[in-house]
Amino acid sequence: MSYTPQINDLIAISPMLILIGVGLFSLVFQFLLPKKEDYLPLWILSILGILVSLFTLYYSTTSPGFGKYFHSQISLSPMTVWLSAIYLIAGLFTVIIAPNFLDEEKAFFPEFFPLLLFCLSGMMFLTSGYDLIVIFVGLEILSLCLYVLVGMARSNVSSLESAMKYFLLGAFSSGFMLLGIAFLFGGSGSTNLDLALRGLYQTGYESNFSKLGFGLFLVGVSFKIALVPFHAWTPDVYEGAQTPITGFMASAGKTSAMGLLMVLFTHIPVGHAGETWKYLIGILALISMTWGNILALSQENLKRMLAYSSISHAGYVCAGIACGANLEALYYLFSYSLLNLVAFALIAYLESGKQAVTISGISQLSSGFPWVSLGLSIVFLAFAGFPPLMGFWTKLFLLQKIAESDEPFQRILLFGAVANSCIAFYYYMKITIQSYMKQDIGAIVSGGLVVKKQGLGFLIFLLSLFFLVGWVFFQPGSLL
Repeated sequence: MSYTPQINDLIAISPMLILIGVGLFSLVFQFLLPKKEDYLPLWILSILGILVSLFTLYYSTTSPGFGKYFHSQISLSPMTVWLSAIYLIAGLFTVIIAPNFLDEEKAFFPEFFPLLLFCLSGMMFLTSGYDLIVIFVGLEILSLCLYVLVGMARSNVSSLESAMKYFLLGAFSSGFMLLGIAFLFGGSGSTNLDLALRGLYQTGYESNFSKLGFGLFLVGVSFKIALVPFHAWTPDVYEGAQTPITGFMASAGKTSAMGLLMVLFTHIPVGHAGETWKYLIGILALISMTWGNILALSQENLKRMLAYSSISHAGYVCAGIACGANLEALYYLFSYSLLNLVAFALIAYLESGKQAVTISGISQLSSGFPWVSLGLSIVFLAFAGFPPLMGFWTKLFLLQKIAESDEPFQRILLFGAVANSCIAFYYYMKITIQSYMKQDIGAIVSGGLVVKKQGLGFLIFLLSLFFLVGWVFFQPGSLL
């Protein structure tokens, strides 16, 4: 049966269409530029494209409004709109700061802009899709773009190695997801989310097909989230990729995968059949937050430390999803994405395309780069959940929601999250101690390789102010 899209269907996906349209135009427009190394027109075009996409995303909440479109293949809800907003904000920040840093490392190409725009559209389809095929297509769009972005520095062996690892493991995870979709279809006869997951609470062999399919699908999602034991790729890819790209992956990329898990668990049936899957994700979350923090304790490289800490943060969010704290988990994702963007931007600034940033290398950073030292301290203390920074309130809101239930399993997750927050506080505090309280002068201050950039201090001031007082004006209730 054929279906002709209506005007409301097109408006519902207009943010994605704008990104794809601008991306396709940029691919052609780059060949018309008089100077191939002049990326300013593409930079402006990409920023405008993301801003227009943000506006149409806001407009779509009232016209056509929340609901299902394209014959129930696309869903607009407050959750999907906020997730899309996080991707677009992360993409906007990346487009603004990345070209200068990538140019310093001789890893910038004009294709960066369309690849980023296509990646954002894939993320939006991933979490707005109401059909497993649409979700899978969105996943592949964002994955293929990230594979190329990670390997953009073609002269850097580490970058190429990271891209190959990410591609091979990502291909395996996509295979698991596609096989899971096939089993879900076999058990229900449909790829619609509601109908495909309906088999989880039925009996008979159809139910077995659905359970096996959903388990395989969760394996692929867990790889994208980097939950233990599907986390091994994370530190190598984070370290090998160019730092602005790593920041984009750690913010928008991980948010999209956890957003997909959040969407899936809103369709899990209530009762015993649904509890089994929540226990499974809760156990993976507890293991991930513990294992990620333990490995982060011994890391010297800041990018690898953030890679392992991202595994633990994914555990916190997934624990909230397993306990039904979707609103608080979404708020956590918003704060976590901003923190990652700022952290990796500061690391990219200190690298200057010439050196890796280590804990010992930032000794006495406050004497040479006081604003950067202040920014790093605020960001890492916010990661640790130090009051009154925004990271403290995101964890508090999430743990409060988990603590509302007297169920023993949720209490175990609560105690595990609190204990892991204490462990994480140790290695996050090392950044402040090293940059302010050590007598030795680190390689960054003594090397003189970092070129001071005007305006960075003002940017750090604005973002630090947001992390300090943003929670007063922006709380989980604001997401409704």
